Amino acid sequence: MKDRLLSIKEYIDKNGKATLHELECAFPDVSSMTLRRDLNRLEEENAIIRISGGAISVNTVLRAKEEDFSERIIYNTAEKLEIADKAVKIVEPNSCVFIDGGSTTTYFARALPDENYYILTNALVIAETILRKEKPTVALLGGDLRKNNFITVGQTCTDYIDKINIQTAVMTATGYIKDVGGFTCGNQAEAEVKRAVIKKADKVIMLLDSSKVNKKTPYTFASLSDVDCMVVDTNFSKELKASIEQNGTKVY
Repeated sequence: MKDRLLSIKEYIDKNGKATLHELECAFPDVSSMTLRRDLNRLEEENAIIRISGGAISVNTVLRAKEEDFSERIIYNTAEKLEIADKAVKIVEPNSCVFIDGGSTTTYFARALPDENYYILTNALVIAETILRKEKPTVALLGGDLRKNNFITVGQTCTDYIDKINIQTAVMTATGYIKDVGGFTCGNQAEAEVKRAVIKKADKVIMLLDSSKVNKKTPYTFASLSDVDCMVVDTNFSKELKASIEQNGTKVY
């Protein structure tokens, strides 16, 4: 890495993030166009993460993400581990798999065998988890990075999804409204990405722990008919499981 690129990276790491204007002030002898090219180069080398108008430090993102997940991933741990262990058995190796962002899908990513998958995700923590394995290839979708969960959303993200063939989508939801058979989440932009993925996928697997049943959040992104199978935990209602299967969706 060139000295200038290293200096820019160190500046961003030290401050956590930097706008293009801040970099112009910190490096007055470097033109705006050159700084933009340098940021693109650093992103290609996975040294920073580009955002609109600047960049953020990879270390800052991972540290914040770990803190966020340390709060959420401890809830219903046994149920999520059970779901993950079942789900990895129904995903074929040597296939293109989209993994949705979420605590349950993070357990899934950890449990996924070290095989030749092509993994797509819009969640930074999922990409980082898969990168620890040797055989899978992982692609992190571009777009606008949400600050609270470091998931990419927006037109850039959905445009990329529209251009690629997804064999299996491993999805999750914040809530499932059983009376209408709707899967929901709390953010409109995330809902749009989920819809785009489901539309393109040959097979949709929904991971849902029992605490999500009848938990209502604002945006419905899929109906039961959009989902090929659900993977649930042993606390999931037997009556609800039977009802779902009667509607043509297999439940594991």
